Amino acid sequence: MNSMKKDSPKETHDSSLVEEARKTLAGAKDWFLEDVALMTAYWHDKMGYTEAWVDANWHYVLDEGHELVEEFDEKEDAALLWLINHVNNNPVPLEECHVVGTEVEPGNYRCMSCGHENVVETKQTLMPCEICHYGLMSTHEELTNKAS
Repeated sequence: MNSMKKDSPKETHDSSLVEEARKTLAGAKDWFLEDVALMTAYWHDKMGYTEAWVDANWHYVLDEGHELVEEFDEKEDAALLWLINHVNNNPVPLEECHVVGTEVEPGNYRCMSCGHENVVETKQTLMPCEICHYGLMSTHEELTNKAS
């Protein structure tokens, strides 16, 4: 008896699906590799142009770079000050705090420890609090008004 097995239509259909999936994956791989090659070429061209521009204009970059760094430092300092003042909910903004030993303008400097109002008559180096000898003073208006 000859028992030859015929391929069922389901197996034929499954094998054609597998073959189609293989073709699709091969096509997707080729498409992806072509895109990667295009992106790589673009990147190299772009970087080559940028490097050539910097080589040709390095003196300009150096001259302008110092000013840009200083400008950036100022903006960074202002942003950091804002962040510290707002995140910590400081009662006195840091820009209105003064430390003993720094040069200050004439005015009223309230001690951050005991609240004593230290009066500075002329531009001079800030001295410690007359009462408690603490070294941090404030010119913040709200703090000065609350104590009055």
